[in-house]
Amino acid sequence: MEMDDDERSMARTNYGYGNWEGPYWFLGPEQGQAPGENDDLGRRIEAWRYFGSRELDDCRAFHLHIGETRWHGENAVLQPTWKKLLLTLMAYLNRPTDEGTRLNYQRSEWGRQPGATCVIELSGLAAHSLKVERDRDCFREERISHIRDKIRDCRPEFVIMYGRSRKHWRAWKEIAEGAEAIVEEGSSFAEFHRSGPTILALTPAPTSWGPTNENWTELGVKLRRFRDGLIK
Repeated sequence: MEMDDDERSMARTNYGYGNWEGPYWFLGPEQGQAPGENDDLGRRIEAWRYFGSRELDDCRAFHLHIGETRWHGENAVLQPTWKKLLLTLMAYLNRPTDEGTRLNYQRSEWGRQPGATCVIELSGLAAHSLKVERDRDCFREERISHIRDKIRDCRPEFVIMYGRSRKHWRAWKEIAEGAEAIVEEGSSFAEFHRSGPTILALTPAPTSWGPTNENWTELGVKLRRFRDGLIK
């Protein structure tokens, strides 16, 4: 599909939220959009330009700027994808995993600048769903290479890459290129690789049918055990 200059720039260099130097990374296919947003991305492009057209923005500031208050406002609720990823993060940090604890983290720490999380996407253009027409392939290989280089340079403790469509799984494998596969008997929820000090976990999408809260919590415990050298 034809993109204007603003969309092309955003598609190429907008990765998401948070801090490349943060120890906890979460990589998904693309950002979602609020029900009231238009497919033309005008509101998001304006906000992205307002904050300086950066690779990463502050999650709270960006969403409040575009009028999306569901995740950070006074009456915030847990975002459907993030709430499962937060189960993993809270378990990894050995913190309570109840909804209140996760909501507080989402409001105040998730994808913040400065902060400990890096919340990024394979595609730089948000959409209401994967069925919405977007040019998701234009800068795909460039973005895969950039993310892979950032992982090697920044050396986070873990990177969770979620989504198991054929296209996304292929991208996660490219990002994990050169990493050592960790073979585990009877492990079907996640596939693990080790790149220097970083554990890469390839998982289903948090909103996909089948995986349970326990799967996401156990993933955090397992990642902590990798960190502590209890799993080789």
